[in-house]
Formats: sequence, C-alpha cells, structure tokens
Amino acid sequence: MNKEELILYSRHIMLPEIDMEGQIMLLNSKVAIIGLGGLGSPCSIYLAASGIGSLSLIDDDLIELSNLQRQIIYSLDDIGKKKSSVAKKRLNTLNQNIKYINHDERISSKNIDKLLQDSDFIVDCSDNFETRKLINKYCSVNKKNLIAGSCIGWKGQILNFNLSSEKSACYECFFESVDGEDLSCRETSILSPLAGVIGSYLSIEIIKSILGLSSKEEFLLQIDSQENKFKKTKVLKNPLCKICSNTKKS
Repeated sequence: MNKEELILYSRHIMLPEIDMEGQIMLLNSKVAIIGLGGLGSPCSIYLAASGIGSLSLIDDDLIELSNLQRQIIYSLDDIGKKKSSVAKKRLNTLNQNIKYINHDERISSKNIDKLLQDSDFIVDCSDNFETRKLINKYCSVNKKNLIAGSCIGWKGQILNFNLSSEKSACYECFFESVDGEDLSCRETSILSPLAGVIGSYLSIEIIKSILGLSSKEEFLLQIDSQENKFKKTKVLKNPLCKICSNTKKS
C-alpha cells in the first residue's frame, strides 16, 4: 500500500481483526454484486470504500424515478441510464484504487460462468427466486462463498453460505419448496432505510468472509425494523439437497 492508501484505510488498519494483513487481503479480493438496486447500492458503496480490490457490478436495468427512494447510488440526472454503468462511474469517484467491471446483462444460465468465474465471493441482491436458485447452484458447484439478502416492507433477511466447504448448507436447503416468480421490487413496498441496513449488512458479511471472521455455521438473519427485532437462525444442510449434497452430478 502506498501512503495515500494507508491514510484511506487507516481506520480499518486500526482494528486488530483487520490490521495491515487483513486490509491487504481485502485489496486482493474479487467480489461480484448481482443486482444494483436497493441492496446492491449501499453494499457496493461500502465495499468500494473498504478497499475490495475488484468489484464486478452486474445489472441490466435502467434507472427509474421510483428507484431513487432507496437506490442511493443514483440521482435524478441518471434516470434512463444503465445501472451498472452509472454505479461504476459513481464508485470510481469514491475510490480510484479499485478495479470496477460493469456488466449491463441480466444473469442467466448462459452467461453466469462468464460473469462470475473471476470472482471469489458473490453477493446476491437479485429480486426473484429463479435467479437466486441459479446463483446458488453455480456457487455450490464452483465452491464460491455466497451472501444473499432481500427485504420487503419493514422486514429484511441476510443469508450466509460458506459454499467453499463441502459441509455447507445452501439456499436450496432452506427454500427447496419455493418455485416460480416471487414479487419483484417493482411490485412491493419497501422502507427506504431498511434497504440500506440490509445492504450494509451484506457488505459486512462479505468483509468477514474474506478475512475468515465469519461464523462457521450457515445462518439466516431476520430483521424486523418496525418492531426492532433481530432473529438469527442456523441453516442446516439437507442431506438430500439436490444441489449441495450432490454437486458433482449437478
């Protein structure tokens, strides 16, 4: 690290759990963020500020006026523009020491390997079960750690899967019976600052995963912002899971 970087990351380096060695680990890490909406916006901002070495920004959507209520990386001047392109430009004004790769594509079975193969840690901020399950299967097969988040109304959740380990549970273990399209952000109510809370938590979990500070157990963290309730639940591996218990055949 040069002198400027030492100053920029000095508050991280002062943390005994990070120190110089940990900050270098962050600078050498590669993270992909799928979805740059209400969760991906704050998550990308904090990961960029924290010094993640390479950020892949994946989203094919255009910015709309209704997005600005919670998607804090955009402004009125950005309406009609591609989210990933604007996000890359905005993040570069925050930290120019990072490599930003933007993809104006919707992730699918045809391009997922191309989009995620160079990233070691994946943040799933997508808004439908079909995409979440696709990402989960890819990460399970390719042993990539996966952090996923979602929110609706006053409630949000974070899921942390250490899929680089054979012992890890996966998204399918928890949501095996859920199929079809769920409501997207276009159709649901969302409290603006809750999206910031969940997105910030996602960035914290990614940083902890990179530094090896994450819980050894997969978990679901549920947050009810209206009632100020937090609930953490262990996610157990399903020995019959069609994804993580049979990855070699997937």
